Amino acid sequence: MNSKRLFIGLKISRKLDRELDNPAPGTEEYLKADNVKYLQTVTRGEEMLIGRYLEDGYPVVAIENVSRDISNVLKEIIPGHRVQENALHIYVLDES
Repeated sequence: MNSKRLFIGLKISRKLDRELDNPAPGTEEYLKADNVKYLQTVTRGEEMLIGRYLEDGYPVVAIENVSRDISNVLKEIIPGHRVQENALHIYVLDES
């Protein structure tokens, strides 16, 4: 049985993908796949997304904090990068 999880993130554009290939020095750990405290890159069909999975039962009032955290981490990884307010979305993804 496939389990589903909520994921908050944004689509990785070509420009963002190039920028992620050259992260600011000292920020590489923010992109490690096994570090759930930071950002994760996932595939959804043909799209690549970057963001964070939410734990089951995550409080709705805290979702805005997750969005802000994702934006702030991206700003650290890519100085000068600005995440548009409407760029972050909530996705339901297979956990596999």
